[in-house]
Amino acid sequence: MTGSAADGPEWQQHIRTMQGRKELAKRFKDTKDPFRIVIVRDMWLTGFDAPCMHTMYVDSRCRATG
Repeated sequence: MTGSAADGPEWQQHIRTMQGRKELAKRFKDTKDPFRIVIVRDMWLTGFDAPCMHTMYVDSRCRATG
């Protein structure tokens, strides 16, 4: 996860450094690694190819209201 100092302490443990994100990308591209699901908001949306990748796009403007 990417984040900022404004994120609360409950989120800080999940924020990755650039090196950490590179390591996750390397693992995700390895078809033998059990790391299989990534939820993406900004990074990896374009220009990230992996042999095992499938994509599902969710448009946040389509949320149910009421």
